[in-house]
Amino acid sequence: MKRVLIYTIIVFAATAVSAQEIAGYWEGKIAISKKDSLTIGVQVEYRADTLYVEMDSPDQYYVGAQATDIRFQDSTLSFRVSDIGLSFSGKYDAATATFQGECVQHKIHLPCTLARGATRKVFRRPQTPTPPYPYHTEDITFKNRAGKYPLILGTLTLPDSTPKALVILISGSGWQDRDESICGHKPFAVIADTLTKAGYATFRYDDLPTAVFRKSTTYDFADAVKLILDSLSLRPDLKYVKTGLLGHSEGSLVAFMVAAEDPRIQFTIHLGGVAQPFDEILLYQNIALAKASNKLTDSQIEYSTKINKDIYQIIKKSKDKNQCMAKLEQYWDKIASQLSEEEKINYNFTPEGKITLLQTFSSPWYFTLFHINPIPYLKKVKTPVLAISGEKDLQVEAISAQKNMRKYLKDKYHYHLNTFTILKGDNHLLQPCTTGSIEEYGEIETTIDPLALDEIVGWLDFWWLLNHLHGVIEVVD
Repeated sequence: MKRVLIYTIIVFAATAVSAQEIAGYWEGKIAISKKDSLTIGVQVEYRADTLYVEMDSPDQYYVGAQATDIRFQDSTLSFRVSDIGLSFSGKYDAATATFQGECVQHKIHLPCTLARGATRKVFRRPQTPTPPYPYHTEDITFKNRAGKYPLILGTLTLPDSTPKALVILISGSGWQDRDESICGHKPFAVIADTLTKAGYATFRYDDLPTAVFRKSTTYDFADAVKLILDSLSLRPDLKYVKTGLLGHSEGSLVAFMVAAEDPRIQFTIHLGGVAQPFDEILLYQNIALAKASNKLTDSQIEYSTKINKDIYQIIKKSKDKNQCMAKLEQYWDKIASQLSEEEKINYNFTPEGKITLLQTFSSPWYFTLFHINPIPYLKKVKTPVLAISGEKDLQVEAISAQKNMRKYLKDKYHYHLNTFTILKGDNHLLQPCTTGSIEEYGEIETTIDPLALDEIVGWLDFWWLLNHLHGVIEVVD
């Protein structure tokens, strides 16, 4: 699943005010486009002669991003929020008692005015684990295979006793941190906490560094998992521990790809799992999300679907990106010439829309994913599989995905370990929900359905028991 982009910026400083006087909560809005604005908040505190700043994006349920490089000098405050690549510098306007300045994110300069008066939002996430933990945690960095630069940064969790197994967690589409954070939720932190308390070691990790990630494809993500396997297998405390993979969304495809080729993988777990070609997933997603938004008529959705089908076929049939971009631009201009100005806006056939489309589909990841067929990988998987999907998943169709899994993942075990579950009323994040729309993700307090967590642990315990009793799970020829 794609991370919601955060275009947040903050501003403040002072003329004739001290650092202590600017302490408190400030809030304002920034224009991220001609039509849309985003609320941003800044919490300023003065602790032991040190200025401390946190940034919030309450519209996106994003709070508590810690700032670094904080400076307050000559009535100017500046800082950086490295997690989202944002920097700020601004002055305090005594006449209006506001902070006015400019923030920069991804080379985009946005003005902003912050004022007091708002109450800082608090979003309850009761499942998010907090220290002290009843298990050991260790932050680990692995360099690339040439040993030139840090490539994998993650957190290993270890129970006090010998682990029943090691579970490597693989996140979904778009850059994700090790917790797969979204809308204030940290699903991978919750899963890792649950599994480690049940006796399993886990490793969750940030996606590849941004500069590397932009040039990477799903094949590179699979290679990253193999690098993790190679590195963790060298640890004495994990040397004889069996290993499995848990993937969410696109991460489930990565898990299938690795499990199909690497004999070290003993099981795979798939949450909101992918088992269909990418164009089928996107077509379902576009229609389902459009209907849930209630912003388009049935005829508009039908027309948009036709356009999307044409675009996806161009990408699938193109031999390389240059050919793809040329054909897409030609197709775009053809459709745009047939639309009225109002229709161009409705279907996003604007100059900005064209740039966005070409930039998106020209990325190595996007173009490559259209040319990966998951079926051959499913056919090669020989390990037990647990798949859990949400009935109201509007990003990956649960029935279609699990139909392919049942068809191509042959259950070769006496104990029928392959398990496929669709949780009624759950969305793509496996949250109990109302509609399944993306807008609900942050509104829901539950990070992941406890039923899903129970099923994961129960299935793993059964798998572990069979291994513990028999040493190996017998395969039926």
